[in-house]
Amino acid sequence: MKKVIVALLLAASAFTLTACDRETVPAGYVGVKVDLYGTEKGVQQQVVGVGRYWLTINEELYKFPTFNQLHTYHDPFVFQTSDSMTISAHVGVEYAVEPDKVAKVFQTYRKGVDDITTSNLRQNISDALIKHSTDMNITQLAAGGKTKLLDEVTKDLRAGLEPIGIHIVKLSWTTDLDYPKQVKDSINAKIEANQKAARVENEVAQSKAEAQKAIELARGEAESNRIRAEAEANAITLRGQALRSNPEVLQLEAINRWDGKTPVYVAGGNSAPPFVQFKP
Repeated sequence: MKKVIVALLLAASAFTLTACDRETVPAGYVGVKVDLYGTEKGVQQQVVGVGRYWLTINEELYKFPTFNQLHTYHDPFVFQTSDSMTISAHVGVEYAVEPDKVAKVFQTYRKGVDDITTSNLRQNISDALIKHSTDMNITQLAAGGKTKLLDEVTKDLRAGLEPIGIHIVKLSWTTDLDYPKQVKDSINAKIEANQKAARVENEVAQSKAEAQKAIELARGEAESNRIRAEAEANAITLRGQALRSNPEVLQLEAINRWDGKTPVYVAGGNSAPPFVQFKP
């Protein structure tokens, strides 16, 4: 009997060891050991730190990262503006689970962090988007309201999730918002009109600049001519004054130009003596 009992104990021990599983909680994570069976399944839990743990067949270990998580949702979020325009967009979220509230996070959702992210957190984002997008029309949204919308959604998420233990760092649009076709056409037409107006404005400015340049050139040319004319007039005046003050200069110039011959013909029968006066 003793041998049988020993054999049974060994068999039971072997069965227990093979039925157990060993899990590791790595650095940066907090674990939650949960009972899967019994009247308090999922309620009876134990928070564990970094290390290796043996789990029985009725236990499961959930690992929660305590560093920032960045998740981008593959499926777009769909919401409407106040003027019933349907918008779709892809959203990314950055968040972190607070280490001292890991047990509360599990008690609230009864699932791991991946399932919380893809289902519960997504639903919270979607609800907040639908709620706040109706506070603005399509024009306000397209004219810079995207940032305001995400800010309002982030405030709602923080107010609802931080008491549980999930801190929302930020939300972001990971793609451009997808507007209805008529809105896209209107936006493109407006952009084209603005570009055309800017181009015309630049052309007008260029024409004004060229006209002003021509005016300045003409003004400069006129001023240059005036200065040149004044200089010539002043030169003539000064020369006349010099000749009147010094008649000998005029006679000297005549002498310099005379070829030494007495004029043969005198106009009008003028028999005046030569202009050169010789003094004894």
